Amino acid sequence: MILYKFQSDLHYRHSIPHKALKNKHFSDSLEMIFIERYASSLPYLDIYRIRNDMKLIQSIQRKIRKTHYIIRITDKTGVFHIGSAIDYERTVKEYQMKTNVYIELSSNPLMDTFYKVIHASNDLRRKRQITQ
Repeated sequence: MILYKFQSDLHYRHSIPHKALKNKHFSDSLEMIFIERYASSLPYLDIYRIRNDMKLIQSIQRKIRKTHYIIRITDKTGVFHIGSAIDYERTVKEYQMKTNVYIELSSNPLMDTFYKVIHASNDLRRKRQITQ
């Protein structure tokens, strides 16, 4: 799949045909690099670090699920903020009250609107003002 994407890109950008000898050498070299890199086993230190990182991630996930915390990205730098779900709900309510922009609907009017549109279009079709 990756090799096909490279071949397509080389053909599109540099007009090198898919069956060209350069393309064949490049794809063979790339395939050998992938095989050498991913067929060899990882050093013990890397395996140890990966296991510790996995344990840390799983521990954080369990704590978040257990205590009802929320993880959010705070800004464009990708910094994460961990906060309580209750605190987020409270700040949302305060913001809605302060700005008076958002109105919470008691029911979903989408289906009522949908049925009204269907009924109106059926009436117009019966009167032959519109066709299928």
